[in-house]
Amino acid sequence: MSNELIDAISDGWGWTGLCAADVVATSPFGHLVIRDEDGRFWYLDPELREIDRIADTEEQLFTHMNKAEVKQVWLAENLVAEARDRLGAPPPGCCYSLTPHALLAGDYSPENLWIVPIVELVRFTGSVEQQTRHLPEGTKFELKVTE
Repeated sequence: MSNELIDAISDGWGWTGLCAADVVATSPFGHLVIRDEDGRFWYLDPELREIDRIADTEEQLFTHMNKAEVKQVWLAENLVAEARDRLGAPPPGCCYSLTPHALLAGDYSPENLWIVPIVELVRFTGSVEQQTRHLPEGTKFELKVTE
């Protein structure tokens, strides 16, 4: 996997203590399975802005990724079909996602889908989660974009 994506994981999610060594898999919606420097496996869900350690071994990773509920989220077949019909296939290095506002609101309406570079999605979601993780559920906040 590209050094650019590893850098994006470090930039966006390094505050969690994760030291990414490799991206093992990427879903159509930019979910990542990441191997850390100690060989453990992590699941990054940009929509929920969560990163969780899911396995310590490849065998445990295989077991986890083959759970029905994990497959359903990973494949997101209906959402991928809607996105593909509406937007076409994403180019290399890109994925489907929700627009930033919809991503934060959890609004999965087809009109809120777009194609985004994975590195941007990873940096954005990690930064937002770092800044908002301690806010009570339902707290309103304002995003300010800076260069």
